[in-house]
Amino acid sequence: MAGSSTELYSEVLAQICLAYSIDTNKALTREVLIDGSTLNKKIMSSIKNLMIFHSVVNFNSKSFVTPFIEYIKGNVSGKLNWVDAQGRNMLAVKKRFNINRQHKIYNDKLFGSTPSDNNPYTAFLKSKTGISTDKWNPADIWSMNLDGRTALKRLNRRVRARSKVSLEYCNQFLADQFSKGNIIPISLKKPQASPHMEIINSNEFVSRVTLGATNNPTVEYDYKNKDVKINFTIETVELPKGTSARRARGKTNISGTVVRGSQKHIRLKYHVDNKKVELEYTQTRQPSRAAAKMGNLGAKNFQNIINNTSRSGVSKLNSIQRNFKDIDLKTSPWFNGQQLGVTKARKEEEKIAPQFDRLSEYVSTMWKEINGSLPDFAGDKTINTPSGMWSKARAGELGLAIHAIPNKQVQKRVIQNLYEAAAAISYVTGLNREEMEMEKALGMDPSARKTEFNASVYVKVF
Repeated sequence: MAGSSTELYSEVLAQICLAYSIDTNKALTREVLIDGSTLNKKIMSSIKNLMIFHSVVNFNSKSFVTPFIEYIKGNVSGKLNWVDAQGRNMLAVKKRFNINRQHKIYNDKLFGSTPSDNNPYTAFLKSKTGISTDKWNPADIWSMNLDGRTALKRLNRRVRARSKVSLEYCNQFLADQFSKGNIIPISLKKPQASPHMEIINSNEFVSRVTLGATNNPTVEYDYKNKDVKINFTIETVELPKGTSARRARGKTNISGTVVRGSQKHIRLKYHVDNKKVELEYTQTRQPSRAAAKMGNLGAKNFQNIINNTSRSGVSKLNSIQRNFKDIDLKTSPWFNGQQLGVTKARKEEEKIAPQFDRLSEYVSTMWKEINGSLPDFAGDKTINTPSGMWSKARAGELGLAIHAIPNKQVQKRVIQNLYEAAAAISYVTGLNREEMEMEKALGMDPSARKTEFNASVYVKVF
């Protein structure tokens, strides 16, 4: 089944589950929704007016209904079926945000890239940032009541007459409507047995990054894999009234009340094949909160964020790389994604094999810097191959660029900037004034904090 189809099916299911919870104040189950080879007609009739679907959704057509049912009858993970899992999630969303029969539930695929009175992306599209709509707001479904729809229409009629609109103007409008409960953008991830929600970029809440809250090292560079993992913890902080979330994220210490149950031990994991870091809501030896990836960041972007936030770790990496120029290692860019003319290590081992011993020395040197001891690759069939060693070298470059940052607050800022970009919260580089002084004390020439863009408010449900 095509990925675009399964994505649509999961979104439509969420719309149905949320509408059912609005109608009954209960969680929808597979047993209730699916009636043999069709959907429960009584249920669908009672909730149809609460949902606005994309034109391809047709519950009177077997060509849509049959594969849709086949998909949602299956399990999302383990023994957990799609309907029961999403039903629990959407009931939690309904209760948390007081969504009622005044709300309509819209599929994001309705709106497209054309500004209109009813499109929640209109003001953003008029801002002409060049940023994708999914990065600005990754919502899959939108819950809007009459007040929200009226306010949105009024806003869009104003901004459509303008040549350009401020992105912060868009963000503030949605944050205000969200705080009133009028417009709730919802980003869906694969559900698990119990629902989890994270509010992104509201006026009231902000995510705070901490390091060292688990037994896992911040930079995990180990055996039996080709990757590196950046481990950290996030928790949602309710800000004091009058505090700007945007400004709070820029402070060295974010003050406020930690929302109960919001702490999550998560990681950024380097993905070998596509040279991206992927955000995963789990750490090694920690229970997984979600099977789905929660966002990613390509090599160009993670290098840019690190380079323009702190180069103190890169400086250490460069000092090692200068000793390995004979195997085509460059110091700029420090991430050598095309070393030895290789782009896909598994398919180009013949280019790597003649330099395997020196490449092993390079990885070993980074390994010692990160782990404090030399590795023993002899029994590791994953790393101890030409393609494995080449890939582990790329992972080590990213890992050392972060590990070798001597100041822990500056290291935390780098990780925060990476996390916020991967999670579609914001794209920020640089340090605040206090952190810049810390870098200057190390003889570095730091960059001031710069915000390329802030995403809008949305709820991540997983």
